[in-house]
Amino acid sequence: MGSGEDVDGDVPVMIQAAQSFNNIVQEVPKLMARQVDGACGGGLDECAALVQADAAATRALQTFVMRVRYGIAAYGKFAKTSGIAYRDADAAAAAGLVLGWKLQNVGIGLPALDSYQQPQAKK
Repeated sequence: MGSGEDVDGDVPVMIQAAQSFNNIVQEVPKLMARQVDGACGGGLDECAALVQADAAATRALQTFVMRVRYGIAAYGKFAKTSGIAYRDADAAAAAGLVLGWKLQNVGIGLPALDSYQQPQAKK
C-alpha cells in the first residue's frame, strides 16, 4: 500500500494552514511597486551602468517574488484540497464500516444500532 500503511492528518490544521498561505499571498510586498528611476545626476560616469544594474536586479527580484507567491498559493490550494479529501474519505470509510456491520448483523439477535444509547453517569 505504498510507502506507509496509514495516514494521520489533522484536517483542521491542514485547512487553517491553507488559509494562512492564502493570506500571505494576498499581501503584496512593497517591492512589487518599486520603479527604478532612470535619471542620472551629474558627475557620475558610472550612473547609467548603476541604473541598468538596479533595474535588472529589481526585475529579477520581482520575478522571483512572484514565482514564490505562486508556489505558496499552489501549496495552499493543495493543502486545502488534501485536507478536505482526507476528511471526506475518513467520513466515508467510517460510514462504510457501520453500514457493513449493520448489513452483516441483521437478524442475528443484536439490537438495532440506532436504538443503542450510552449508559447515563450516576449523579
